[in-house]
Amino acid sequence: MKWVLVLLALVVTSVLSFSQDIHVREEAVRLLEKANAASTPMKLPNLERIDTFQVFGSDSAVKEGTFTRVVIQGTGRRDETTFGDYHVINVFTEKGLTTVRTRELAPPEVNTLMRLTPIYHVSFDHEDVIHNIANRDVNGRAARCIEFDTVAGQKTGANEICVDATNGAIVLEKLWDELIENSEFFSFAGAVVPGRINYSFAGAAKMEIRQTMAPLTDATPNVLAAPPNAQIRQFCKTYRRAFGESMPQPKPGNGGTDVEVVLRGMIMEDGRIHDAVVQSSERPDLNAEALNLIRQWVFTPAQCDGRSSQTEASFTLHFQGR
Repeated sequence: MKWVLVLLALVVTSVLSFSQDIHVREEAVRLLEKANAASTPMKLPNLERIDTFQVFGSDSAVKEGTFTRVVIQGTGRRDETTFGDYHVINVFTEKGLTTVRTRELAPPEVNTLMRLTPIYHVSFDHEDVIHNIANRDVNGRAARCIEFDTVAGQKTGANEICVDATNGAIVLEKLWDELIENSEFFSFAGAVVPGRINYSFAGAAKMEIRQTMAPLTDATPNVLAAPPNAQIRQFCKTYRRAFGESMPQPKPGNGGTDVEVVLRGMIMEDGRIHDAVVQSSERPDLNAEALNLIRQWVFTPAQCDGRSSQTEASFTLHFQGR
């Protein structure tokens, strides 16, 4: 399982490390696949989605934000995000993207919001060792909970995924230091969707999300009209991603712990990383060192229709023995 905390594509191997009952694993895989299916719409109509979220800081401060999405199937969609001084409107149509934005790179909190909504789907792979499936209560609801270890290099995480015994959807995901709790489900387009998502990291509450979805009944043409003073960006007909040329890692220490810090930034036309921010960190005291080091990385820039182009990307720095 990668540090970005996504369990990768489903792989059932014939030989599994550690002790694992293959029948328990088969049942866990089936249970999780059914849960993912239960919260995946059969056929989406024209829709309006509204997410309101609160972010809790270490200083007890609370920051609020909103995300809205209007979709006209087969025609396009309009997204708008507001969080602090970050404000973006994106209108996608077959002609391309028209956008207004206060800055290019989204705050880490917005990236977390987009990852967790409408619901965070996961699946098991060869790094996951299933131990048990237990019946227990999760926030007042009966659930079946899959207990498993994820082995990634020198690290092993004791993780858990719980599935609601009634509606079949995922209600809890403990993945390394992350805890995602889904509740207040509603039905939409043949799926059960959480109306409330609580997100914690390393035991501290970080975000609460409230979301709604409803069929769009007034899909007038101006819904997808370009915002005033918008930039027009064409979709690339041919695209070549950025490739690293020099990506130095931190110097190893003398301790016994390996630590990862994940950052996001823009790889610009000059091949350098600009506007980098910390996306997730096991050790906040290493963040400044990670940001200083990432500025030394050099890439061959991305190519859009044969021209150098900026692109957003994530970067992982490995602190060995720190």
